Amino acid sequence: MQKPYTIKASKALELAGKTSKMLRHSYIGTEHLLVGLLKEGTGVAANVLMTLGVDEDKILDLIETLIAPSTDVMLMDEEGYSPRTVRVLENAFNEAERFKSEEIGTEHLLFALIKETDCAAVRLLNTMGVNLQKLYVEALVAMGEDICLLYT
Repeated sequence: MQKPYTIKASKALELAGKTSKMLRHSYIGTEHLLVGLLKEGTGVAANVLMTLGVDEDKILDLIETLIAPSTDVMLMDEEGYSPRTVRVLENAFNEAERFKSEEIGTEHLLFALIKETDCAAVRLLNTMGVNLQKLYVEALVAMGEDICLLYT
């Protein structure tokens, strides 16, 4: 059974689609999801990303410079998500389950995204010098999780 998305997570997914269209890409990839999380602006993911210096304009510049839009990206669903993005969305459900959340929030999308280590979004974050472990811990803190329990 699929969990519903929070309003903020739904908005981030909608913005990911708009970003893909703006860039004239034929798919919604993890790079678009990353921008969508930033553009949403108020969720846990956006706040943590911005706190660590992830800038929407810089990400968009990197996408345009480093990611050549391929017309032969295989799409898995009618929404236009790439197979890797579909996997991130499925794993966001698992993250929500792990944290006993009724809905999938931006933080669950972010966790699933950074755990998908071989994806465009993670490569962009690495290019910007973002420490993914720090990003993960900061998101946990922003959620109010006791990070001491994670290391026991």
